Amino acid sequence: MNLLQMSFTGAVMILAVTVIRALAINKVPKKTFLVLWGIALVRLMIPFSLPSWFSIYSLWNREIPTVGMNTAAGMLIPVIQAEQQATIPHNTVGSVANVSAPEIIWILGCVLCAFFFAVAYWKSYKEFQMSLPVRNDGIEKWLETHPTRRTITVRQSSLVSSPLTYGVIHPVILLPKTTDWNNEETLHYVLAHELVHIKRFDIIAKVVLAVALCIHWFNLLVWVMYVLANRDIELSCDETVIRQFGENTRAVYAKVLISMEETRSGFTPLCNNFSRNAIEERITAIMKTRKTTVVSLVLAGVIVAGTTTVFATSALAESKGPMDTNYYETETSEGVLTSYTDDNGETYYVLDDGNTTRTLSAEEFEQQYPSPVIEWWTYDEYKNWLDNEKETLQSIIGQKGWTSAQGEFVWTQEMVDETIAEYEKVLQDIKNGMMYSKTVDGEQDIMVGYNPEDIVTSSSYDYFVKLENGEEKLFGPYETSEELLAAVDSFCNDQVKLGNMDQSEAREIVSQCVQN
Repeated sequence: MNLLQMSFTGAVMILAVTVIRALAINKVPKKTFLVLWGIALVRLMIPFSLPSWFSIYSLWNREIPTVGMNTAAGMLIPVIQAEQQATIPHNTVGSVANVSAPEIIWILGCVLCAFFFAVAYWKSYKEFQMSLPVRNDGIEKWLETHPTRRTITVRQSSLVSSPLTYGVIHPVILLPKTTDWNNEETLHYVLAHELVHIKRFDIIAKVVLAVALCIHWFNLLVWVMYVLANRDIELSCDETVIRQFGENTRAVYAKVLISMEETRSGFTPLCNNFSRNAIEERITAIMKTRKTTVVSLVLAGVIVAGTTTVFATSALAESKGPMDTNYYETETSEGVLTSYTDDNGETYYVLDDGNTTRTLSAEEFEQQYPSPVIEWWTYDEYKNWLDNEKETLQSIIGQKGWTSAQGEFVWTQEMVDETIAEYEKVLQDIKNGMMYSKTVDGEQDIMVGYNPEDIVTSSSYDYFVKLENGEEKLFGPYETSEELLAAVDSFCNDQVKLGNMDQSEAREIVSQCVQN
């Protein structure tokens, strides 16, 4: 699964979560959506395929035609199985790995996004370093009554206008300098909210979200996820605080939230702000917070399980029936390529990327994936080239070179000798019958090779029949058509004796087998 496939499947999951969130944001615990965003992140960041019958991608699969299923008698199918081992020799001197224009644009986008987050965080961190410790009896008492494995520090700064939390190993709760230190009720709400962030390691979640955004910056739905997931982190903390202090504190907590709404002077992407997200949505969610019920928990479980099963899994490959013996499978960089021949002798190709399948005719396949035009080295041609290359290599000793594997280096006599030895090995391979490409589609950047002796072919014969009573029977594979015909004839005779078919049906089946 490549990056675009990961981004697409992740986007489908994000779209599903966004719709479900809009419908059920105040009907289930807010942690439900944190779990769903976590699953979406896994889909975006980890290349994997988890097949499921209930996957949405299974609905997109196209049914592959089955040969001979609707006829009284099947057809004789020669099955060719080939195995080929290809050897890719070392790159030629000074070759550079080709990077396509889209890849360059993607890399630049990743770098720019990462640079933006890094600069924003560094700017905020420098401001945070100018903060001062809080010397307040109420704060110190609160810290004593809320011990954690990690030491929490409470600081104050005139550069922030709302509470926030930063730091993982040594977490810091940073409060505005204008905080009313005598209002213990407000302080307890604020500190409880930030403590939830610290205990849940929400900063790490924000970092992972930022990394996903940097990688999938071209995907608009990933930006949507970044915004909504950060909101849901805050909503979940609000919900936890309300449950901790009691539902009767909802109005008071909402007033605290309004009073602490920041007029932000900067962007702090990797910190937990008390009120940095959609204040109206948070207040609405706070006022609608209810006691967790069995129904809401069951609904949350159904939402998580159902959404994951339908949108986070891939299409389940259908089990192949008896006639699948004339299918050929090949692993490609884009998925599994399967080819089959119908009863009219037409060849079709099916490309399965783990999520969807596409059926192409032979003409469409050749148009979309044209066969490369390869010019092969002859022994004399490669020998002449190598003689000239040896002189060139000797002349560049002491000069700088570059390869994708080593980066920049300086040519030495030892390196030249090793390179020549590799080329001489290729020359010897060509002499022994190996095939190495001189050009592929006119390009010299890629060299492919194979040993003709490694190609092993074999033929086998199969025959599929569907009886008038609906019973299906597959014969084979057999090495010869005579063996297959004998097996079919024996089966038909037995069926006539058992009364399962009449003589005319038996003769028709055997006749069809002979003709095919």
